[in-house]
Amino acid sequence: MLVYLALIARPKERARFEELYTRYGGLMHHVAMGILGNEKDAEDAVHEAFLAMSRHMNKVGEVGDPRTKAYVVTIAQRKAIDLCRQRTRRPVTHLEEAGLGLTTVHETDNGLARCMLKLPDRDRQFVLLKFDQGYTTKEIADMMGLTLSAAYKVEQRAKARLETLCREEGLL
Repeated sequence: MLVYLALIARPKERARFEELYTRYGGLMHHVAMGILGNEKDAEDAVHEAFLAMSRHMNKVGEVGDPRTKAYVVTIAQRKAIDLCRQRTRRPVTHLEEAGLGLTTVHETDNGLARCMLKLPDRDRQFVLLKFDQGYTTKEIADMMGLTLSAAYKVEQRAKARLETLCREEGLL
């Protein structure tokens, strides 16, 4: 945690970051594990998320605020997805695995997760906030800076895209 705190200049922001770290670190790890399915990759994604937050503490609200929780979860999800995409483009083979003749697969076994990764960022974020985090459409509209009618349209399109992807994947 000292690495992150060294990046933060103000004592108040350091204290708020420590509270964020203790309160949401486990949740962020859980979210990253759900996407990546690998302990080490999940730790890397959470590390990247905390580095990003430490650089932009002015964007992070009060620790108990639901919007802050959504923001923290979204950062963890995006960093995990970025890492997943990076590993898919350039698979990593560890030396000890190469010596044993094992291969490393970084794709997830979860069909729904594969479908979610194929969604555009805004659609994926909306679906996760609505159905995973339990926010209402109105709350999501406020978080994303949308009108309520635009948020309903985003929800409708995101669900339709996800349904199409799930049908293509053979999940429905």
